[in-house]
Amino acid sequence: MAETNEAAITLVGTRRSDQSVGEHILNLPNLICLDAAPARPTGLRSLLSPLPRDAFNLGTPELQQSLQTLLQQHWDSLVIDHAYSSGPLPEILRQRGPSSICYVAHNAEGAIRPQIASSFGNPMRRILMRLDAEKYRKQENRVLQAADVVTCISEEDGSYFRGFSNNVHIVPPIYFGDASPPRQISSASPRTLLLVGSFEWVAKQRNLELIVQGLLPGLQRNGIRLDVVGTVPQHFRDRFDHFRPHLSFHGRVDDISPYVAAARGGLVPDLLGGGFKLKVLDYAFQRLPIFGLRNALAGTTSEEQSAMFLAENLNHLADVIARNIDEISALNQNQTALFELFSARFGVEAGTRRLRRVFL
Repeated sequence: MAETNEAAITLVGTRRSDQSVGEHILNLPNLICLDAAPARPTGLRSLLSPLPRDAFNLGTPELQQSLQTLLQQHWDSLVIDHAYSSGPLPEILRQRGPSSICYVAHNAEGAIRPQIASSFGNPMRRILMRLDAEKYRKQENRVLQAADVVTCISEEDGSYFRGFSNNVHIVPPIYFGDASPPRQISSASPRTLLLVGSFEWVAKQRNLELIVQGLLPGLQRNGIRLDVVGTVPQHFRDRFDHFRPHLSFHGRVDDISPYVAAARGGLVPDLLGGGFKLKVLDYAFQRLPIFGLRNALAGTTSEEQSAMFLAENLNHLADVIARNIDEISALNQNQTALFELFSARFGVEAGTRRLRRVFL
């Protein structure tokens, strides 16, 4: 939107850590970035708040103060990015004036949070997660009642949000990374799969736990390795140390290209969470074939899924991987087809056209 030269944008938010905002954001034209100090540490105080934990932690006094000043100015649109950014909603509604409110949804939180909470075996953890899920549902409903327009990233989420809003736009994710030059997988390529993600959130850790328990025995029997790239807590790594050398955790990296070059496919086996899995874009634009669960590929078309190796459950997925990991011609055919399909639908040009229809 900034690069269209048709919109001036002020971005205000709370940092989750001391890490500064990236230059790729700060150097955009027509943009001012006001980032508040890192979020307050998670504590029991959030349990006493009507806000879900993330929204409570990110809605710091510094953020509130910045918004009070900004809201005295005129804005065409006030954009709330995800429900966890909606803590200051009462202040926004008090001072919005003639501005329209847009809610940018990442997931249908009211639908997926209860599902995630129910997946935990520990009774106390399950109770706390259910409490937070209910807070998320109520907070998301408040935002939807206030919003003049809603954007979401898949048709599945769109169907959910149309129950709350008459002005819902499907805006799939936009890939800003570098695309890989043409590459060919060969029989010399390691029999390895790549799983990219960030596993700091407890729901993501639960997902990873289910994936490792469900897939690794089958991969191990067939001599197939899994590389996990992204932040994984040490205690989690230690739990699955017995799967070495077929399971390796590499932590957060600046460049995934060496891991892509050492893999025959990218893995999308998420059982929980809904929404569009952004790693799908990383794999496709890095020219990796995709192995995954059909239900985890929300937001992709049937044509795109026809260029993937898909299964209905983890047991079946292990079989699909074992049958296809050495089918070099099929691997290369699928990665080429998927790159072309994704380039047309998830590139910057297509994404900008969609956003212009919403805001301009």
